[in-house]
Amino acid sequence: MKVLTTASEAVAAVERWAVIALAVALVGLILLNVVTRSLAMAIYWVDEMAVYCMIWLVFIGASLALRRRRHVRVTAVIVALPRGAAQAVEAVLDAIVFAFCAFMIWMAWIWYDPVTLAGYGFDLDAFAGATFNFIYDEPTTTIGAPKYWVWLVMPLFALTTTLHAAANLADRLAGRAPIERAPAPPPEKETAKGAAKGAMK
Repeated sequence: MKVLTTASEAVAAVERWAVIALAVALVGLILLNVVTRSLAMAIYWVDEMAVYCMIWLVFIGASLALRRRRHVRVTAVIVALPRGAAQAVEAVLDAIVFAFCAFMIWMAWIWYDPVTLAGYGFDLDAFAGATFNFIYDEPTTTIGAPKYWVWLVMPLFALTTTLHAAANLADRLAGRAPIERAPAPPPEKETAKGAAKGAMK
């Protein structure tokens, strides 16, 4: 199980740097767009490239957040349960997340359908005509590149989140994952009046 955790951490480290690079690229593209438009020298592909950077940034960031357990979740029920029950519920939730991520791999496989594509000798027109799957035919609007390169973030996201979900589940079953607990109430502050009463006693 530690192999899963090690692999997941290695992928998460790469994702962290990818998120940083994409965020820098996104800001740079937006600034370039502002400057060129203000000079009446707009570069029209910049808008589209910024959108694609944002898409990759969101999906890679979401995968990283899954490994770090920083995704949005409602914990009102879990924190009210005894520790053992909370641990069991958390394990079930991790298993559900893993199953969903594995399902996304299957869906991405069906979407790209590499086996059928290979069966048609990688002839994109023959593949589209036989399957009515036009994933390989649609170009980007201004750049003109095949759009399936942009959509590759989906199978990549499915693979990395499945790895992270498996590592999270392994950590949970091994007792290495944190359990959500209600925060301890803050200590009561002694008021001046209370202190005076205590001194009189």
